[in-house]
Amino acid sequence: MGALQIIKSEHRNLYRVLHVLRTVGYAMRDGQRFDTALLGAIIDYIDAFPERFHHPKENEYLFKALRRVSAVAEATLAELEKEHHDGPEEIARLRAALAEVDKGAEGAGARFADMLVSYAEMSMGHMHKEESIILPLAAKELSAEDWAAMDNAFADNRDPLFSEDAREEMRGLYSRIVALAPAPWGVG
Repeated sequence: MGALQIIKSEHRNLYRVLHVLRTVGYAMRDGQRFDTALLGAIIDYIDAFPERFHHPKENEYLFKALRRVSAVAEATLAELEKEHHDGPEEIARLRAALAEVDKGAEGAGARFADMLVSYAEMSMGHMHKEESIILPLAAKELSAEDWAAMDNAFADNRDPLFSEDAREEMRGLYSRIVALAPAPWGVG
């Protein structure tokens, strides 16, 4: 599978996780309670894969290659890179807010719910920009040599939840998410 297909597949997988996160956020806004272990597991996944593997490779390979051949999407690339840069800080804020929920802090559930919805929607919008602007431009403008370099770089991206050869620790994380998530997303 080439880099373009890998990126799109990783986006689909992340979208699934973000959809659960957003839906849980909406349900929390309506007063529903969720096991914080589920929410922590989802945050762990986002930190473990997109933030550490997917985004850095987009920056290093896809975005750099596009900048060499076209200035058309510079503003979008700068915006996407800023969002990638801010990602770990956003994850840290989610973790801190979840800790407040665990402590039972006044209003923590509502604040956390708002953060979940906001984070999921921002991330979905981020992927939409990549899918609707950056990837079509890359498909049109990049050379076979550019794609070969990206194919090699992205080939070792093994999504810890969704790939066939997912590492055992991440399979455990996925199993935990499925076990803790309420229907229709999981079996909890």
